Amino acid sequence: MSFHMGGGTQSGSGEQVANVISFDLEHWYSATLLRDEVTDPADRIRTSVGIVLDMLAEHDTLATFFTVGEVAEEYPTLIGRIADAGHEVASHGHTHTPLFDLTRTAFAEELEASAEAIAAATGRRPIGFRAPNFSVTPRTQWAFDALVEAGYLYDSSVFPVKTPMYGVNGAPLHPYRVDPDAPFTDGSASANGLVEFPIATFHPRLRLPIAGGFYGRLLPTRLVEMGIRNLNQRGLPAMIYFHPWEFNPAVRTDEPPLHKRFISFHGLDQTRDVLDSLLATHEFGTCRQLFERYNRHERMFNR
Repeated sequence: MSFHMGGGTQSGSGEQVANVISFDLEHWYSATLLRDEVTDPADRIRTSVGIVLDMLAEHDTLATFFTVGEVAEEYPTLIGRIADAGHEVASHGHTHTPLFDLTRTAFAEELEASAEAIAAATGRRPIGFRAPNFSVTPRTQWAFDALVEAGYLYDSSVFPVKTPMYGVNGAPLHPYRVDPDAPFTDGSASANGLVEFPIATFHPRLRLPIAGGFYGRLLPTRLVEMGIRNLNQRGLPAMIYFHPWEFNPAVRTDEPPLHKRFISFHGLDQTRDVLDSLLATHEFGTCRQLFERYNRHERMFNR
């Protein structure tokens, strides 16, 4: 399998800009809206991941799995299977705790524990990170320095739309190097800077999230595809994400309040169709591959 580029557009270098498909891998019941609402949950992780791996193999597509360290410890064979299929395994923290609930010291400990667990399962330390609940915001911007100190090369935690739960108004929509003094603006061209891959948002003025997850289940698939095309036409990659449990309707439970059930479970019966359509009509690869492309052709991403 390889990094497909047919869905991108030509850059000045003659190369095409490809998109990234990613999956935040945690237990379904550890999601922020569910973790305090569900009692005695059934474990669905093997089945959920199997569904996703089969779909990716069917479309000959590689993806990045942002994996919780505790999951890697509990299911090393499953995480090894992901890596053996050619997918990238990156960090999603160790305990799926949002950074809002961590100190910088505790976060550094999470990063190291997560990296060790992933390396034990795959033989390779992660180079990328995504914060649970996209919890890298101005309130927790110390995370960028902690990531650099821990040896991470890229982050994909900035959600460039403000929502009631997370997000950063006015953050760049394109990949950029993080300026430690202004981490939510276009950074410097320092060769040593952490690279940020923001979550896909359409359009620069409207700022509608089309990245996947709840938005991929709520919005018409045609609108999500339109957003990806819009980014690609501007020479930019779309960072798309889902959770493996979103492809397994068996995770539904009536325990949470209605609004939490809606956000967590709405559209689960259609998620496979959504992903199937995206994989059939657009080209995707991994964050690691995008990072390598960014380092070769940084200028073409600064749109």
